[in-house]
Amino acid sequence: MTLPAIVMLLLIVLLGLVMGSAVTALSWRLPRDLSWIHGRSACTSCNTPLGVADLIPLFSFVFSRGRCRYCGAPIAWRYPITELVCAIWAVLVYRHVGLAPALPWLVVWGGILVALFWIDLDFQLLPDALTLPGTVIGVAAALSVPGGAQHALLGIVTGSGLLQLLAWGYFMARRVEGMGYGDVKLAAMFGAVLGWKLTLITLFLAALSGSVWGAWLMVRGRGSGQTALPFGTLLAPAAMVAFLWGQGWLDAYLGLFR
Repeated sequence: MTLPAIVMLLLIVLLGLVMGSAVTALSWRLPRDLSWIHGRSACTSCNTPLGVADLIPLFSFVFSRGRCRYCGAPIAWRYPITELVCAIWAVLVYRHVGLAPALPWLVVWGGILVALFWIDLDFQLLPDALTLPGTVIGVAAALSVPGGAQHALLGIVTGSGLLQLLAWGYFMARRVEGMGYGDVKLAAMFGAVLGWKLTLITLFLAALSGSVWGAWLMVRGRGSGQTALPFGTLLAPAAMVAFLWGQGWLDAYLGLFR
């Protein structure tokens, strides 16, 4: 690897780490109605404002040995994990599309999906403040390539339309809501980037993961067939996986019939 390529890779990693730090703040503050733009970050245990040394992505956690420097309370592992995941995502997207105009849009799009993953896991909530801008970012990424408008439109219609239909069918059959409209809006967000084929793969992966999760809960006696799962927590990583590897899987599958 040449020196310019190494420098570019390091810049991409740095971008991902910084975004991961922003994602941790976003996923903590937004569902609690706290501004993620104004106000300093603080320890969630002692509320002491954090200094610059406490906010270096990934490294602050390592240097402090996973504890607050002021009160000694343990820092949740999700923070460095989120920063690392966002850095890995940035690198994988860079390797997938190169220095394409869509690169920054796609990196941010993935960061929003990571934030939605945590928020839905904690609060069973998919805020419009993330899904709607995420859809706009997804459309912007799609429009940066030829034929992107049709690609985005078909993906949005397929994703949000299918989930809307499933939600309606479930309600008509059981007279209870089985899926929130946040999931429908999330489907529009990832559909804009993935197009209709990879959107179908995303829905399949999320449904499969949900079945495994539900079965695991029942085996442990912590759930039943009526247990509600945060579907957005399954959809978000499924969309990221489908973006990176879904087309290869699809081509391999279709190749079996040629």
